[in-house]
Amino acid sequence: MNKKVLATDEQAILSQADLDDLLRINEFIESHDEHSLVEELKCAILDSGKLELTQWQSLREQLKEIEALIPHIDLIIQLKKEKS
Repeated sequence: MNKKVLATDEQAILSQADLDDLLRINEFIESHDEHSLVEELKCAILDSGKLELTQWQSLREQLKEIEALIPHIDLIIQLKKEKS
């Protein structure tokens, strides 16, 4: 029986890399200051001269990738709501 407890305990332990990823993601999600992604985009749009055409195109491609992830995020939210 001790082996089962140890196995469960071992599965609950996060590596430092996992912990760093969680902290980084959490900081990104909860960031509402002037350094957040949304605020940076707003500032760039208000001063469109900050970026060159190729940079705007690259930014748009990255945003398309984020848009493609939205249905997956919505599904995760739905599943987590149903679970709780």
